[in-house]
Amino acid sequence: MNFDIIMQNLQVGIMIAILGMGVVMIFLTLMMYTMKATDVVMLILGKYFPEEKESEPVKVNIKKTDNDDVAVAIAAAAKHKKLVKGGV
Repeated sequence: MNFDIIMQNLQVGIMIAILGMGVVMIFLTLMMYTMKATDVVMLILGKYFPEEKESEPVKVNIKKTDNDDVAVAIAAAAKHKKLVKGGV
């Protein structure tokens, strides 16, 4: 093979590699600044549209009985109904 052709192909390969890495670097830099800008926008919007606060956990007082399995099932059903807001 001709040495000049090999060197020319090597130069073209290096140029393509540098161009590809440059495109990726530019894209990642733009993405980073876009994410930072989105964070600032969300903080500003969060002041005007706050998220709903979660309610206090439901506390169920159960007396100790011989039939603990039934009591646990009743407590679980009550908790489930509270969590799904009037579900099954």
